[in-house]
Amino acid sequence: MGFSLPYLIPMVYLIVLVFIGIALAKRQETRSDFFVASNKMNSGVLFTTIFSTVVGANTYMGFSGMVFNDGFSMTWLLVAAGSAYFVLFFISGKLRRIASKHEVFTLPDMMELRYSRPVALVTTIFSLVALVGGAGGSILGVGVILNSVIGIDTTVAILITSVVTILYTTFGGLMGVALTDWVQSMIMIAGLILVILFGFQALSDDANVFNATLDGAEILSTAVGGEVLSFTEGMTFLMVIAWAITFLPLNTISQTQMQRVYAAKSERVIQRISLLMVIFVALFMAFGLALVGVLGKAITPTLENPETVFPILAMEVINPWIGMVIITGILGACMSTVDSNLLSAGIHVSRDMYEHGKKAAGKPVDEKQSIKITRITLVVIGALSTVAAIFTPSIMELLLVTMHIFAGATFAPVIIGLYWKRATSGGAMLGLLLGGISTIIAEIIHSTLDPVIIGIIFSILGVIVGSLLTKANFEKGSLFAFKTVDSKDYKFLFMIAGVYVLFLLGLTSLSFWTPLILLTIAGLIFSLIMLTIYIFPSKRKAGYVSKSNGKSQLH
Repeated sequence: MGFSLPYLIPMVYLIVLVFIGIALAKRQETRSDFFVASNKMNSGVLFTTIFSTVVGANTYMGFSGMVFNDGFSMTWLLVAAGSAYFVLFFISGKLRRIASKHEVFTLPDMMELRYSRPVALVTTIFSLVALVGGAGGSILGVGVILNSVIGIDTTVAILITSVVTILYTTFGGLMGVALTDWVQSMIMIAGLILVILFGFQALSDDANVFNATLDGAEILSTAVGGEVLSFTEGMTFLMVIAWAITFLPLNTISQTQMQRVYAAKSERVIQRISLLMVIFVALFMAFGLALVGVLGKAITPTLENPETVFPILAMEVINPWIGMVIITGILGACMSTVDSNLLSAGIHVSRDMYEHGKKAAGKPVDEKQSIKITRITLVVIGALSTVAAIFTPSIMELLLVTMHIFAGATFAPVIIGLYWKRATSGGAMLGLLLGGISTIIAEIIHSTLDPVIIGIIFSILGVIVGSLLTKANFEKGSLFAFKTVDSKDYKFLFMIAGVYVLFLLGLTSLSFWTPLILLTIAGLIFSLIMLTIYIFPSKRKAGYVSKSNGKSQLH
């Protein structure tokens, strides 16, 4: 494959990312700066960093590839994953208030506050497993893109990606990650819009982009058949529930998500963004990327690797220069997931191991030393994720296995601890161990029932039985006994839920697809406009704090 000038675009982009990280390095003076952006992240930055962390290579490539292979009904996977933000809506305000009142930076921090130090350590181990898998899957995604589009050897591409991502994350901290996420999100969203529009036109020889989009459902039905476009073909309720349970911890209580909850300016900001993420991920992104999968099935039916359908379409149906910009955005999506996972893993080691060890020994914590340890850990964890990427054949396989283990072990102890005062440290520990071990065993023996369901069942039983058999510490339970959702929040919830239900009902019939396609494209365009506006801080809102009137910054 010969060299082409558009190939310079992703190369320049990778170099720019490193300079962004270096430029921000001088601003990372405290742990609060580096870990949670000093709780000053505005709505635009917060939305994009949550979005681009969740919607990475696993989504743009792995999910689109699944739809290409197995049909439109695979859309339920991303619908199930995005629906987790309904749960985040209820718990995010509570988590944010806890972060404002206590020195909480991580998921294990919260587990220690609610339960005990040993429970926090075990949580750290399970979280690290998921973070290595998530980073490795996205690193592999970059390798697949650069190999399929530019012709770079996959292993070489993986190594280049690892070095660049480790560098800018190590220097820039969470704000460095968030600002690069904002750029990447804008490119990704714009790219999705263009691939859909020009994909429809590619299937219509004599139609312009607008007319081809209006006839999109009919064009796809003719090209691939109604069975491929069925929203329910081959899908079962149990499969959807299994997917929802698998991705629920990732989008609610994973370290990458918790870090962004803590970084929000206020409780209301993170609660409202949680519901907006339902619309954006479970509806617009799910439908849009599923359209890419079936468009690829129609345009490139003999594609050797289905997980490359998005970048291949970007190059084939659009101008090569624009297509390469879009591919660069997909690279950014992959790298945004990598950087978030690496940063979270680094914080686990420095915060949840080093700092707590110092405190246990009665010694003061040196903030600069803590950040230094985080940066060293980023390099080590990045190397482990790179090895995982090199030896794993599938992006989604690596993500799902590690997420199953994390979900099976941790979700029940976290959620039960937020709402049941009687939950004890002994119950949480039993739930973690039973959930994690049973999930691993189910993965090894390839159980017919989804491993994560098995793990969570055992974890729930462990928490309940263990708590009832041990003495309760109601003082710890009372720390979390408060509400953060009010009547105004419920009105917004019901509005979002109504749109959600109507949209999904529309997907069951091709006759409703045209307005849904137009709504999805309009929604994506509107999001680009709003994200551009809200990236800039508002002087009028400066100084606004959470509804709880808690501290606005961690110390």
